[in-house]
Amino acid sequence: MLSRSTSDRVGSPSTRKSLRRRVFVDYKLQGTIVARIVLYWLGCQFTMAVLLFGFKAATGGEHIADDMSAFYRCALFGTLGFLPLAVIDMVRLSHRFAGPMLRFRRAMQELGRGEHVEPLRFRDGDYWQDIATDFNAVCSRVQGQIGNRVAEPAPDEDLEPVGAGSI
Repeated sequence: MLSRSTSDRVGSPSTRKSLRRRVFVDYKLQGTIVARIVLYWLGCQFTMAVLLFGFKAATGGEHIADDMSAFYRCALFGTLGFLPLAVIDMVRLSHRFAGPMLRFRRAMQELGRGEHVEPLRFRDGDYWQDIATDFNAVCSRVQGQIGNRVAEPAPDEDLEPVGAGSI
């Protein structure tokens, strides 16, 4: 899916809809978010291990390592079940701002190439709705100016500029 040309990706509505079903629409951004969540989870695990060890040492216990491993295994499995939910939620949330920026970037590239650009419409719940509105206004103006230039006749080269002749 990543090797398709821009025109293939933004072609028909069914093609655009299939892009929304991808897990990562912007791997760099969304991959960074997922990596951060996992790092936070690992930091939480380390902190929990240190706190459990400190608690057990402070309350006294002859078999600190044995008791701690039982507590820690319980906490580890409990949070391990939560980690995929957090990752999935963050990926879905990031679709709401990464997807619109991907569509915005593609529309900007098309406009830069002088192609006709359809107005941007983001899905309900997506962020950056105001950017789509502003872009559509700019795009309409730019495409209107390009249309006016095409419609204007080319100036006659045989005519002398005003005030350029002999008196």
